[in-house]
Amino acid sequence: MTNVLGKYRKKISVFKIQFILFLIAIAVGSLFANNLNGNRIEEYKLLSSYFITKFPSSDYLNIELFKFIIWKRIKLILGIWILGFTFFEIIINYIIVIYFGFSIGFIFSIGLMTNGFKGYLMYIILLLPQYTFYIPVMIYLIVKSTNFCSNLYSHRSRTRGFNINKQMFIEYFFVLVICIIFTIVGGIMETYVNPQLVKWYISAINL
Repeated sequence: MTNVLGKYRKKISVFKIQFILFLIAIAVGSLFANNLNGNRIEEYKLLSSYFITKFPSSDYLNIELFKFIIWKRIKLILGIWILGFTFFEIIINYIIVIYFGFSIGFIFSIGLMTNGFKGYLMYIILLLPQYTFYIPVMIYLIVKSTNFCSNLYSHRSRTRGFNINKQMFIEYFFVLVICIIFTIVGGIMETYVNPQLVKWYISAINL
């Protein structure tokens, strides 16, 4: 019982550290964006203006975009899942958490600086509804890959081998299947729903 509680506390502490690092990375990304020089800010303003001008008149609803999105997302999922078999998977997960936190802080700060609150809200709209699928998938995958990696190497120092069995592998395989299914749903939302939502928002607020 004591060993079980100890392992549980250890897992909780790992996820707590990842969450704290995520929040810190958001703050760092925001600070980085706010310390960009004036020329870089103007470049982002121009890019934002170009996007707002061209997006409503463009037609992004096609199967090629869907294939591109799905392949891009699944490559990331496959990469994280495969790395679960390596002893440095937990470190990679820390890096991924920091990267996403920094990106979120940076992008939303840029949106706020270029177009005020409307720009900030536009970046939120750009993530909907697909990221309501992507974010849970990434959290689920990182948690499961961290657990799998920890269990895989938990007794290696004593056995000089992997602590793996058929049941562990099957369960971990189904993690991949679940993540791919929800990613495909998110890809459909990103291809066929998000562009219409963005077009509606741009026309509604007259950016």
